[in-house]
Amino acid sequence: MKNWAYCLALVFFGLLAFFNAVRLPFVHDDVIFILNNPHIAALGSWREAFQAPIVSLDVNPYYRPILELIYRLEFHFFGPHSWGFHLFIIFVHILNGLLLFRLLKKLDFALPLAWLIACIFLVHPVQTEAVCCISGISNLWMAFGVLLGLNAYMDKRYLASVVFFVIAFFSKEQGILFVPLVVVIDCYRGQKNFQRWLFWGLTAVALLWLRQQVTGASLLKDIMVAPHELYLRLAAVPRDLGMYLRLIFFPYDLHYYRSTDILQPNGTAWIIALASVGGILYVLKRLSLRPISSVIPSSHTVIPAKAGIHSKIILGFGWFFAALLPVLNIAPLINEYSFILTPEHFLYLPVVGVLIIVVCAADFLLTTLVVSKPSTVIPAKAGILKRFLSGSVITACLLVTWHQNTYWSSEIVLFERTLRYEKDFGRGHLLLAKAYYFNGHPEMAEGHFKKAYSIMSSYAKKATNQSAEKFYLGFVKEILFDWAHNDSARGNWQEALDKYKQAAIIDGKDASLYNNMAFVYLHMGNKKDAYLCLKQALRIDPSSTQSKRNLQLMSDGSI
Repeated sequence: MKNWAYCLALVFFGLLAFFNAVRLPFVHDDVIFILNNPHIAALGSWREAFQAPIVSLDVNPYYRPILELIYRLEFHFFGPHSWGFHLFIIFVHILNGLLLFRLLKKLDFALPLAWLIACIFLVHPVQTEAVCCISGISNLWMAFGVLLGLNAYMDKRYLASVVFFVIAFFSKEQGILFVPLVVVIDCYRGQKNFQRWLFWGLTAVALLWLRQQVTGASLLKDIMVAPHELYLRLAAVPRDLGMYLRLIFFPYDLHYYRSTDILQPNGTAWIIALASVGGILYVLKRLSLRPISSVIPSSHTVIPAKAGIHSKIILGFGWFFAALLPVLNIAPLINEYSFILTPEHFLYLPVVGVLIIVVCAADFLLTTLVVSKPSTVIPAKAGILKRFLSGSVITACLLVTWHQNTYWSSEIVLFERTLRYEKDFGRGHLLLAKAYYFNGHPEMAEGHFKKAYSIMSSYAKKATNQSAEKFYLGFVKEILFDWAHNDSARGNWQEALDKYKQAAIIDGKDASLYNNMAFVYLHMGNKKDAYLCLKQALRIDPSSTQSKRNLQLMSDGSI
């Protein structure tokens, strides 16, 4: 099979895996980063994308200027229509598969092996979160820059590789993984150029420094802000790695907002991790010491295409750990309280390392079986077995991926699945409650508002410092605010009023709370208190057009 045929096959399988994702809607972060982005249509004002972001719950708070430009370009061509965004993200995903295929060929992988690794990368179910979530383009575009950079580096186009590294980094901070991947690839090729590695390291430091100057965020400060919490995060790393590996081999519980509770015990995970490392080192030692003649009889004419299984396994391990390093929660990625962020989209590039190990090891074992027992197993049968196993894996991945794509069909479906596996995740209960409310099911939202309030209130009470307490009280206020909306929708006016008052105790400088209280008072027939609430809202925020309008309507007797 020629190169172009392999590439066409990758395009076909990439489209096949995600064809049913094209009609998915905007969900959750897609709404925040795209539909609620006030700058999304400002394609001509591209320079402002490189300024410090405005931290807000309603807009993109990250400093990812390249990603912001991508969003604007997408909106320019597709407008507020999700299908265009989905087509583009699938296109980028397929490009990444083709770039991976090219990179593996440059690393001397046999064409069938390089193709199989790239194909499974494209269709694996663990990729659904990165591909089906429109805002997941951050992961794909970052990977696009990294893979372009690695290909340019292999071609000795070093200036181009620097440019692509910068693009990857300013698409998503995780792009810093380009540097350890360069080191891993150089070691695989037997090229230990410390001066070159120093250059890449200094480039990464310069990019981090530039980001700090723009945003004011210090990576070192974030890491060391709470040494005890850093210890807890590091202690949970073996548990995180075990979870990630299990997801690659058995992806039965894929869901949004995956978290790890760092307060849970880690002893078993450490024992398994140390035993695994020992077993891996033993196998690698056996492979490196075992002469090829012990595998291939001298009289036999069939020779494996590549005998470097030892180095390929090391490459796979190196790739997996290098690509995961930036997201192992050395710098805190906290969902809430002791729950750290360990989502499936973190595996978008690291999964390649595991695929290298598994595919190359399986090919080596089947080839060894052929050449060591020529009388009982002929090469033709081994080839059939390889194609059967490859086809079975690809088919299984496609079936699971098609099913997993459907969980992104609405926020209700998405967050119901999240809470199936993250039962004590307060934000998940709040998100599902809001999804029920906005879809006209306030009665179904009630229990989840109650659960979210209970969880976040307990976090506020357990907070060990004032900033953490303030953070969780802010969440409690948000829950009470939305919960009161839900009570209003159900006609429970007194309950709604009580919740608005509780929220006002937490933050008495929020004009919207008093405006909403006035709305409730009016429905309760209490115009006097409604008037006082609107006056209070205008004292807090004299520019509140909604409060002005409501006060004018009251004065006119319209309400």
